[in-house]
Amino acid sequence: MRLDVYRSCSRQEKREVLDAFWRANGHSSGRIHEAAFQYGPFAVISLVAVALELALVIVVAIHRAATVGWLAIVFEAVTLPSLWWSLVRWRALRGHVNESTSFVD
Repeated sequence: MRLDVYRSCSRQEKREVLDAFWRANGHSSGRIHEAAFQYGPFAVISLVAVALELALVIVVAIHRAATVGWLAIVFEAVTLPSLWWSLVRWRALRGHVNESTSFVD
C-alpha cells in the first residue's frame, strides 16, 4: 500500500480527501480521488482494529463491569456501520480510479 499522493497533499487538500472518501456526493479533482483511494485501505484497517478491540472489551467487560460492557456495545454499534460505509466508499473510489486510468491506456 502506498500513500504518496495522500502524503503530498496540503492540510486543506487532506480535508478534501476525507470529504471525498466519506461522502458519496462530492466532485473533486483526480488528485483528490487518487489520494482518497490511497487513504481507503488504512481507514478500513483502522476500523477493523477498533471493531475487534471493542469486541474483546465487550466479551471481557460484560461479565465484570456491565457499564463498560454496555458502553462498548454502543461504540461497536457506531463502528460497524462506519466500517461498512468505508468499504462501500473505498470500492466506489476504486471503481472511479480504475475508470480514469483505463482511458489513459
